[in-house]
Amino acid sequence: MSQAIEIELDDLRMASAHFSVDFQTKLDPEGVPLPDGTRISFDGNGLDKVEFLVEPNPGEGLKPLAKIASGGETSRLMLAIKNVLARADQIPTSSSTKLTRALGGASAGLSGKKLWYLGRTHQVMVITHLPQLAAYGDQHFQVQKIIENGRTLTHLTRLTGEPRTLELAQMLGAVSEGTIRSAYELLQSAQAFKNVHK
Repeated sequence: MSQAIEIELDDLRMASAHFSVDFQTKLDPEGVPLPDGTRISFDGNGLDKVEFLVEPNPGEGLKPLAKIASGGETSRLMLAIKNVLARADQIPTSSSTKLTRALGGASAGLSGKKLWYLGRTHQVMVITHLPQLAAYGDQHFQVQKIIENGRTLTHLTRLTGEPRTLELAQMLGAVSEGTIRSAYELLQSAQAFKNVHK
């Protein structure tokens, strides 16, 4: 698993990163007996304490992911882990909201490609404000909160064609000729990638 995750991280611009899974047990005289006579503690999660360790940059050594990874690193690590685990996972749907936080331009595009690949074998639903990522979606829905008769309602609208381009332009900033052109180019680039990798 660690080696497969490192390969995924290489694709996500973390080529020098190392990943490991650490398993620990704790001796407990009242715990579960092992064949050798020792006893170890257990709880609702089992016998082992499992921790993901990561070395994002060479020379730092492996440290707990939860303590040292930046927001962007965490997003890329979680995407790598999801992609690797999806190969053995029988659950057909994957939903992500915080997965893409703290990603920027190029990393968002790479993440979009990874999520698109994951979507070939799983149903993937991602909530994002990143146009570089949204352009890779096979379907794009706009979510709006509207107040009607004193109640807040959520409306989903499937976007295709020009409305989708305008939504991506708005995600890039104020809608202008430049953002519309950039949104169109994002969609064209994503579609060219999909056509090559079908």
